[in-house]
Amino acid sequence: MIIKDAASENKYEWDAFVAENYPPIGAFISTWEWGEFQQNLGRKIDRYIVIENNVRVAAFTVVHFDLLLGLSYGYIPRGPVIASSVTKPDEIISIFKTIQAWAAEKFPHFVFLRLEPPLSVWPEGLEGQVGFRIPSYYVQPRYNASISLSGSEDDIAASFHPSTRSNLHRSEKRGVRVETKTEITSDDYAAFGLMMKDTIERNSGKNAYPSDAYFRSLLRTIPFVGEKSGKGTLSLRAYYGYHEGEPASAHLVLFFGKTATYLYGASRTDHLSSKVDTYLHWTALREAKREGFDHYDLGGIDHDKWPTLTDFKRQFRGKETVYVGNCDIVFRPALYRSYSFLRKFRHL
Repeated sequence: MIIKDAASENKYEWDAFVAENYPPIGAFISTWEWGEFQQNLGRKIDRYIVIENNVRVAAFTVVHFDLLLGLSYGYIPRGPVIASSVTKPDEIISIFKTIQAWAAEKFPHFVFLRLEPPLSVWPEGLEGQVGFRIPSYYVQPRYNASISLSGSEDDIAASFHPSTRSNLHRSEKRGVRVETKTEITSDDYAAFGLMMKDTIERNSGKNAYPSDAYFRSLLRTIPFVGEKSGKGTLSLRAYYGYHEGEPASAHLVLFFGKTATYLYGASRTDHLSSKVDTYLHWTALREAKREGFDHYDLGGIDHDKWPTLTDFKRQFRGKETVYVGNCDIVFRPALYRSYSFLRKFRHL
């Protein structure tokens, strides 16, 4: 088993492997375009493929994060992507150990390398492997709620909680209007910023949003659907809801493979009674279905971190996906313990 630099590949080959082998929920984070987005945030990234007997068995992107004294750590977001033909625990562990040996030599400045494979359970025997640690926290949400788009629109709506169905009717009666945008103007972005500020204030000042640089990089890097996006590549669409002639809510939705994924949203407190947020999800969901997508991912849920948001998403009564979280390959144990302590202290 060997690891090769993927620099000679093009994004279509990379994305095709991700779309074919990644579970339907969360695949966008492993796409070529998401790696470019990370680069535009000023982060160093590298892409690699794992080969066994001339067959690709895995692919992953390493994002570099600086620490002190010239040291750093690597993070493989939602990866490695493992070929669907690789199913046995010892085969998966073999891939992880190949990455371990390779990274120890390739990146001598790494304190650790964080894996985040899209697995529902850790392969049996992993925790007994030397150098592997499973932290108590996780980076990406471990739990996601998604809606199957296999039935008719009426069937999908009938599966929702009665209060959600009622809110859809209420939003229509109260004149909610939705615009699907394939570009974001300066006025659109300013309105989104005001809605984010309003949402933060409504949540007692708790800010769950990334920085302004994050959103500007996202809009600059990820092509909008129907613009520069190609078939099989990651693309973006924005949904703006209007009530009484004013921007009341906005959702950013990603499209890749067979899944449309709600990424971020914000809303105006004085228009919540219009149930515009529910209607935006319904609009995006129906568009995704009509365009041949199989899943609408409502995004992460976590009742401890986001109780109100989680309750709202669960009203759609979708399927809940569970991933294992993170696993750290530790190269410098003493420094790793110091990093873990400081991280815990900072969060406290």
